[in-house]
Amino acid sequence: MLSDALLQNLSVRGLCDDSRRVKEGDLFFSFPVEGYEAFACDAVAKGAVAVVGETAAPEGMASKWIQVKDVRAARLEAAQIFYKDPFAKIAVHAVTGTNGKTTSAFLMDSMLTAAGHKVALLGTIKNKIGNDSVPASLTTPGQLDLFAFAARAVEAGCTDLVMEASSHSLHQGRVAGIRFRSGLFSNLTQDHLDYHKTMDAYFEAKKLLFTRYLADDGVAVINVDDEYGAKLFEGIDVSKKVSVSRLGKAGADISPVGAVASTEDGLEFTVPKISPEKFSTPLCGDFNADNVLLVLSWAHAIGLPESAMREALATVRVPGRFEKVWNKGGKHVIVDYAHTPDALERVLNTARGLCRGRLSAVFGCGGDRDRTKRPIMGSIAERIADRAWLTSDNPRTENPSAIIADVRAGMVTDKFVVVEDRAEAIAKACVSLEPGDWLVIAGKGHEDYQIVGKTKHHFDDREEAVKAMEKC
Repeated sequence: MLSDALLQNLSVRGLCDDSRRVKEGDLFFSFPVEGYEAFACDAVAKGAVAVVGETAAPEGMASKWIQVKDVRAARLEAAQIFYKDPFAKIAVHAVTGTNGKTTSAFLMDSMLTAAGHKVALLGTIKNKIGNDSVPASLTTPGQLDLFAFAARAVEAGCTDLVMEASSHSLHQGRVAGIRFRSGLFSNLTQDHLDYHKTMDAYFEAKKLLFTRYLADDGVAVINVDDEYGAKLFEGIDVSKKVSVSRLGKAGADISPVGAVASTEDGLEFTVPKISPEKFSTPLCGDFNADNVLLVLSWAHAIGLPESAMREALATVRVPGRFEKVWNKGGKHVIVDYAHTPDALERVLNTARGLCRGRLSAVFGCGGDRDRTKRPIMGSIAERIADRAWLTSDNPRTENPSAIIADVRAGMVTDKFVVVEDRAEAIAKACVSLEPGDWLVIAGKGHEDYQIVGKTKHHFDDREEAVKAMEKC
C-alpha cells in the first residue's frame, strides 16, 4: 500500500482527511462519499501533494492520485509511518460508558501523575500533555488527530495516555491502530439513539473496546452493577478482567464493605481488597462513588501505589460535574453536565438526599439529537424536584419551543415553569431560592457556549449562576 519511501519521495509534511483543513504539503485521503471529486480538487488546490482514494482518478487528477484498495487501511498505514508508530511507545488507557467517562478519566490522570508518570489526557473537557492543556472539540478525536496527539505526547516524554472512548469513535474505527493497555466500562443508559438506533447496537459499539481494541495482555475493569456491564463481563474473553460492584453484588472481585457514606462534604468508604483504611474524596453522590470505585479498582489492577490513589482522590476537581458554584447563606447551586435520563436522575437524587429545603432544577435538551429521551427527562425532573425550570440547552437548528414541548410531554403536573431563554431561567431560579434550598442546573456543565442555529455563542452556566446569586 503506502511506504516510508513513498511518503519521503512526495515530501509529505502532514496527513489530512478533511479538505477544509488541508495545508501545503499534506497527503489527502479521499473517501468514496458523495462529492468526493470536489473535496479532492479542493485539497489539491490548497496544496496537497497527492490524494489517496479507492476509485480511479477523477479527470485531470491522474498525476496527483494514488489508488488503493482500502483507503481506511492506507490512512492507518500512513499514520503509523508518518508519526513513527507512537502508540507502540506509550501505554494507553481508555474509559467508555454513557456517564462517568470524564470524571473517571480525570481520576485516572491524577492517580498516574501522583504515581510519578507523565500523562497525556484526551477527553470531553480538555486535552493535555503533561501540564499543557488545550480545549477539546470531540470526546474522541479523529484517527489522524489521535496519531498526531500521541506523537506529541511521546515527544514530550509522556509514559501514559488516558482517553475517553466514545461509542461513535469505536464504531467508526477512529481508534484503529491502538492496543489499549486497559479499558474501563462505567455504565450504559439511553443516549445517542439518533446515531445507534437501538440500545443493543449502542452496547455493541461500546463492547468493541474490549473485543477489538484491547491489547492481548490488557486489563478490563467493569462495573457489573450496570446490567450491560454484567453482560459485558460475562461475554468477553480477555487475559485479565476485574468486576466492580458498589452494591456488593455476589461474586464481584472488588466491592466496598458496608454502605458508602455520602454527605455534602463528599464520600467515604472502605475497600478491603485494596486497603484496610478508609478512602475519602470531596466528590459527591452515588454516581461518583461508582466512578471512584471503578478507578480505584483499575489503579489496583495495574499496580499503582495506594498513596497515589489517596492523593488523587483528595485533590481531583472535575469542571461541570456536580460542581458547587454557590454555597452561601444556606443556598446551594450545583452545575452538572447531566444530559441523559440516567445522569439527570442520579444528580437530582444526590441533591435531594442533601437538600433540607426545596429542590429546583433548570434543564433543557439538545436540539438535533435523540428526541426520545426528552419526555423521560421531564418525568424524572417532575418526580424528584420540587420545581423544574424548562429552558433551552443547545437548540442547534431545532425550535427551542418544540424541544421544550417534547420535555413537557413527559410531565403530568404543573411543577414546572417554562423560560426559553437559559440565562433568564437561571436568574429566576436563583432568585427563588431560600436558605436550605438546592438548585441543580443540568445539561451543559463545563461548556462555555450555547449553540443556536449553527452559531456558537459564549454562555457559561457557572458564570450565569454566580452573577444571579450575587444579586440575590
